[in-house]
Amino acid sequence: MGDLWYLALAYSVIWLGLIAYLVRLSRHAQNLRQELQVLRDELRSDPKQRPAFWDEGESESEAEGEEPSLEEGLAARQGRPAPGEV
Repeated sequence: MGDLWYLALAYSVIWLGLIAYLVRLSRHAQNLRQELQVLRDELRSDPKQRPAFWDEGESESEAEGEEPSLEEGLAARQGRPAPGEV
């Protein structure tokens, strides 16, 4: 039974490491979302800084009053149809 102690300790350390990694990853993702929102707000406030593809017509989500998705923005920038428009 003495060896099971080491097994339990190793199992606990692995789970604690995994939980710490997931918490760190979620905080990083949250910081990226906040930074992205700040950049979007800056682009909305100053039309001169907008990329050209923002003014090339509305996508489906823009027509519905939503923000264009990343895929729609990239598709417009690359001159190809957005997902769902094919």
